[in-house]
Amino acid sequence: MPFFTEPDHYQKTLLSDLQGAWGVLRAAVVDHAGFPGWERVLFHTDEAMSWETVRHLERM
Repeated sequence: MPFFTEPDHYQKTLLSDLQGAWGVLRAAVVDHAGFPGWERVLFHTDEAMSWETVRHLERM
């Protein structure tokens, strides 16, 4: 009976790049907090990065 072998490497995908871009945007918003509406930008960025949204890319 053969056993399934787990991959021993990480395959970079477009989704990992997208997640990284959202992370950079979020960090920039936090670093420059205080501009008008920054709380809303942070909220919507967090929503876009949430698992529920990532599962439905058309909402992201």
